[in-house]
Amino acid sequence: MNIHNPDILWLLLLIPVFIWLVVHHGKRFARKFKRFAAEDFQEIFLGAHSPFYAGLKLILLIIAFGILVFALARPQWDFRPRELETGGMDIIFAIDVSRSMEATDISPNRLLRSILQISAFVDKLGTDRVGIISFAGAAVLECPLTDDREAIKMVLSGLSPDSAIKEGTNIGSALDLALQSFDAGTGNKVFILISDGEDIPGNALNKARDLHASGVRIYTMGVGSAEGSVIRNPITGAEHFSRLDEVMLSRIAKTGSGQFYHVTPSANEISLILSNIYQSEQKQISNRSIPVYKEQYHLFILIALVFIVLESFISQRKRNRQ
Repeated sequence: MNIHNPDILWLLLLIPVFIWLVVHHGKRFARKFKRFAAEDFQEIFLGAHSPFYAGLKLILLIIAFGILVFALARPQWDFRPRELETGGMDIIFAIDVSRSMEATDISPNRLLRSILQISAFVDKLGTDRVGIISFAGAAVLECPLTDDREAIKMVLSGLSPDSAIKEGTNIGSALDLALQSFDAGTGNKVFILISDGEDIPGNALNKARDLHASGVRIYTMGVGSAEGSVIRNPITGAEHFSRLDEVMLSRIAKTGSGQFYHVTPSANEISLILSNIYQSEQKQISNRSIPVYKEQYHLFILIALVFIVLESFISQRKRNRQ
């Protein structure tokens, strides 16, 4: 047997108090009666009153009180199966904030379009947790996994190439940091890489294998066009030609058992892409059955009601005998 609310049982200490009050009330009545009449008249005055049945009624009420207290404590025994949903996803977005993301082959540019659409997607989530990683030459965990939507949007609004701690593009660093950022929760783990695919060190595939081996599914979103665009460094004035490396992003997604999505210059479909990812992962959510205790308090409530009804049928008057 299991007692769900054992603290309620402290109310049983009131039972001795009730008994003392009943006994004290009887003695007090006898003292008061002596003030108005001789003690011999008490038997005549209470001739029809039965102390036995009056005491029996009080005993039944006290027993009913004790049973009701036990019912409030919620006794439980036996087991029943309960379906438990292992739902909820842990989603980490890794957003490329390198200078190449300032290319305007997607309006207003690659980075801003990605941030706007991800922010809109966050509003559609249910109980899922979201984390944000930004990366250029090195990766930074901007926001750990959380269900605080406002905090996520605030982090997204602050992302820019100027926030990068190191110049360049190192996709492997984002994958490596994601491996450390996912906890041991029961939710499905999803990593969404948003980049133009440029990877200077060239170790992204090895890092993707390590991340997928830990149970994380990897999706990639290619931002940019095959024709590419020229980016000018505002500090040095140097120009760099950037184009989408679709082959690299496709290989990373395949390594992570996910999919690659190409975001076209119109960027109208990015919200749909993210919704498809969300729905696809939600289908992986499964239910499992676990044994839980059965609530048995209703049995004690019925027993207490029986005592209360029985008490109401008992009269305090003496039974007449021939």
